[in-house]
Amino acid sequence: MADKIRLGFIGAGGMGQAAHIHNYAQLTDMCELVALAEIRPKLARRVADRYGIAEVYPDHTALLESADVDAVVAIMGYALHHNVVPDILNAGTHLLTEKPIGCRADAAESWAKLARDKGLVYLVGYMKRWDLGVRYVVDLITRWRASGEYGKLTYLRCNMSGTDWTWNPEDPLFTDEGFDKPLAAEPFPEKFDEEQAQLYNTQINFYVHQVNLIRFLVGEDYVLDFNHPSGKTFTATTESGTPIVLEMGIYELNQSWDEIYHICFEGADIELRLPAPLHKQQNGEVRVRRNTGETREELCPNIIPPSWSFFEQAKGFLECVQSGRAPHDSAGDAVKDLRIFERQVELSS
Repeated sequence: MADKIRLGFIGAGGMGQAAHIHNYAQLTDMCELVALAEIRPKLARRVADRYGIAEVYPDHTALLESADVDAVVAIMGYALHHNVVPDILNAGTHLLTEKPIGCRADAAESWAKLARDKGLVYLVGYMKRWDLGVRYVVDLITRWRASGEYGKLTYLRCNMSGTDWTWNPEDPLFTDEGFDKPLAAEPFPEKFDEEQAQLYNTQINFYVHQVNLIRFLVGEDYVLDFNHPSGKTFTATTESGTPIVLEMGIYELNQSWDEIYHICFEGADIELRLPAPLHKQQNGEVRVRRNTGETREELCPNIIPPSWSFFEQAKGFLECVQSGRAPHDSAGDAVKDLRIFERQVELSS
């Protein structure tokens, strides 16, 4: 593979521009923006001109057939992934899509297997795993669990009740075009009735990040034990027996983003506060308290430079493609998140 990754994009909507194309365009030492596929021709032309993308295609099929790319970033609604993911992987192209991986765990599992069988990187956009504050906390938890210096990991709680996820990003380009040939949405699992499918869709849309990040923080899988009838709270237990509580949308305050993780050991605790997803140059804020004869409190070290999780994710994807190593937010791991919410729906019935 050449020194620079030849990159293609499928989809140029608001999220595709603001959170993805914008970041790769800054990584000129790592990649070349080669091609863009977008079914809205005027939007495709405007975005390609803004970012200097030479090749424009009407759809993903044309891009895969004609463009010389090493990897593709395909950003669209998750219900549309089933239209493009198998084609991209079967073309032998590394891939990043947004979260969640899709609407059905069985289909997603087949995509993860296809990527593994072909030796491809398939990264699912859990950008919170790339947040530098999160990475600091994961390293801290891993060290403490290995050393035992603060006793056992005893508890993890997450409160996710944010509303303003955009946090005033730069304006992406838009046009007044419609979709001449809209893609078909992936159906939800047949075992769900209409009400169950609605609950499932809400949860995988709004809270799949938290379900995924909990697993990354504790470094192990977990199973759901209880789901409150409101659907706002569930409890779970990790493989090693650590209890988990996730509180989802328990209040709504305008212009707020409250995503708070509290990780407890017998003799220490960590508080991690994550920023709104599109809040640039803002890492997760970390507070650590340790019992060392007396309780000592400290904030996340200043040596962590300000950054944006979406930018760190873009770098990470390119590094994985270049090195061939598996990303820590792989498609296989993303399948587990759909299984968690399937279980939540079952517990709600």
